[in-house]
Amino acid sequence: MSGMTFDFTIVLRGYDRQQVDALLGRASAALAAGGDAAQRARARDALRAADFAVVLRGYDRAQVDGAVQMMLRELDAAPSDDLRAVLGSVLRLDDADDQRIIDEVRRLRTLADLHGH
Repeated sequence: MSGMTFDFTIVLRGYDRQQVDALLGRASAALAAGGDAAQRARARDALRAADFAVVLRGYDRAQVDGAVQMMLRELDAAPSDDLRAVLGSVLRLDDADDQRIIDEVRRLRTLADLHGH
């Protein structure tokens, strides 16, 4: 997947080309990084949250939406052998070690219990 490029049609009222190129470039780099689970998790989060601006001359929206879905499938299928990195990313912890992850999960569970969830 390294160096993945897309050839989108430019249309009237399409997605902003710079935004699309930047986001898909980061996702491609995450795939090329191989074993970096945290980088893949961040790329997945960014793709899922993508909200591209619609501009006068931009990329075909259906083509971009399809590419985003394909990239999500690729990122999901990539090996995820570093569970600590994934959990650290999900919990938004820098340099997560086992104890920090456990402490954060306990803290979140306590908050959920206090709020009746």
